[in-house]
Amino acid sequence: RIIVDDGTPLLPGDGVLYEYSRNDVEALHEKNLYHLGEDRMLTTLLLKHYADRTLTFVPEATCWTIVPHTFRILLSQRRRWINSTVHNMFELLKVNTMCGVCCVSMKVVVFIDLIATMILPASYCYAMYLLFLVFVDDLPVSTVLLIIYGIIMGVQVVVFILRSRWDYLWWFAIYFIVGLPVFYLILPVYSFWNM
Repeated sequence: RIIVDDGTPLLPGDGVLYEYSRNDVEALHEKNLYHLGEDRMLTTLLLKHYADRTLTFVPEATCWTIVPHTFRILLSQRRRWINSTVHNMFELLKVNTMCGVCCVSMKVVVFIDLIATMILPASYCYAMYLLFLVFVDDLPVSTVLLIIYGIIMGVQVVVFILRSRWDYLWWFAIYFIVGLPVFYLILPVYSFWNM
């Protein structure tokens, strides 16, 4: 059940639910919106039709999910999620009622997020190439870049140490060796290829 700000539930005849429950989608863009990312599309429709209302996070809400237990299931899930996210961000860019003005607005944040998502595999390849040049060809690296990177990674390691979660250090290392190529290169490329 969906409830708006003032506690009034949205009724089936409402424009949001009418558009949300469409079953006449034929374009690939609409299939990605209504079949793969229906939860994201519902939020976009609420923002579009109820510009004077606010969406609120309810921490007491409970959700259960089945975590992917094989790489094939993870691949399928991420393909659906990445495709629906990209298509939904295009729809969010059409919503003219998001907060902010000019360059300080949610529209700009969505646009930057869309670009970042689409160039993620290329940026990962560039980062790996840069590391290759640094370690093999002795390419000089900016001290500021190293300090920023050290802070970003170091804060996480310090938190693990302060909380005495030594096992997290092991998983952190595995994430860097296996997780980054999988989540930043393999899954996005597979998703974009199968979009």
